Amino acid sequence: LSSTAVIAQPTSQTFNSSGTYTVPAGYSAVVTIGAWGGGGGGGTNSGNAKGGGGGGAYASINTTLSAGSYAVTVGTGGGTGTAGVNSSFTTLVVAVGGSSTTTATGGAGGTTAASTGNILFAGGNGGNGASTTSIRGGGGGGGSATAGGNGGNGGNGVAGGAGTGGAGGSGTGAGGNGADDNGTPDATTGTAAGGGGGGRGNSGNSKAGAAGRVIVTVNIVLSVHILNIAAYEKQTGIQIEWTTIFENNLRNYQIEHSSDGRVFNVIGEVTARNSVTETKYQWVDNNPLPRLNFYRIKTVDNDGKFSYSIVIRINPDKASEEITVYPNPVQEGHVSFQISELQKGNYSVKIYNSNGRQLYNKPLIHNGGALSKTIQLPQSTGAGIYFLLLGNDSLKAMSKAFLAQ
Repeated sequence: LSSTAVIAQPTSQTFNSSGTYTVPAGYSAVVTIGAWGGGGGGGTNSGNAKGGGGGGAYASINTTLSAGSYAVTVGTGGGTGTAGVNSSFTTLVVAVGGSSTTTATGGAGGTTAASTGNILFAGGNGGNGASTTSIRGGGGGGGSATAGGNGGNGGNGVAGGAGTGGAGGSGTGAGGNGADDNGTPDATTGTAAGGGGGGRGNSGNSKAGAAGRVIVTVNIVLSVHILNIAAYEKQTGIQIEWTTIFENNLRNYQIEHSSDGRVFNVIGEVTARNSVTETKYQWVDNNPLPRLNFYRIKTVDNDGKFSYSIVIRINPDKASEEITVYPNPVQEGHVSFQISELQKGNYSVKIYNSNGRQLYNKPLIHNGGALSKTIQLPQSTGAGIYFLLLGNDSLKAMSKAFLAQ
């Protein structure tokens, strides 16, 4: 008799190619977004030794994302003579790609001035290709920035002797090495994320820069979370109460009713207050059925997406004062209980395991009459037999055993 929609929470995600990041309906999330621009390619493959490509910049921001889809662009690495492409997360974060070159002067690293974010670091510059004598090594690619500092500059090519290529700069993505004068060894590509490509020597070929990267790290998930839902028999009908926290981008709550716990119909709605603090709602069903009534709350956001609470049931005509626990065995970490008649007062609800250790203890304020309530079991609740106790100072505790699988 328990039912709930399972909605995946927002999770951390690494993008090595462009895509979409989604925060599912019913959630918002506090995230850190980090981006690296694509590395610039080594200089054009013509003429004498060329400089290495610049490394990509790094940009990041801490922010809260509401439910929705967000465009993620991962900048491609530049080919020879071509700059790396910027990486971005919508317009919140932009990390500039490294430049390339057509000369012996290395390409500049991605700059902080053109990047967007709260934390910004520049990519390393490409090393220069040697520009004197007839033996010339190519420049090493600049390393991309790290999350804590600028990228390392590529090494300069060596003139004369063996004409050695410059080493690639260090960073989150290292720059590629420049080629030796005779192209052996040849230049190498930058490494991800955002390393610049190495430049050619007098022979050999410049190489491409590496693609950038975007990483979304979820720090806190803020869900539209229904903390509890309860139903009470009143003189005018059945009052349904629920408490929420972390509301965001919500349109309303719809109260749904069923006679069998399977087919539900909307019988009322309440406008959401969109509060991040604990918020209480209530609604009265003035026309309940004489026997079993099932209720659930449908949470609807402004985009029309929705999720459901668990189902509670109440039977106004049930004469017995015995506590009913359902479903038994419990399902999905929730247990519901019902009593047809309970005096107005302050009570406690406790759960013990078979060894007598208390796992749950929460106060309950009851306005009198029938009571139906659902509680979430502690995550530590394993398979076994448990006991639910309801009572106060003037009422001997009533208990009911249930099974968790």
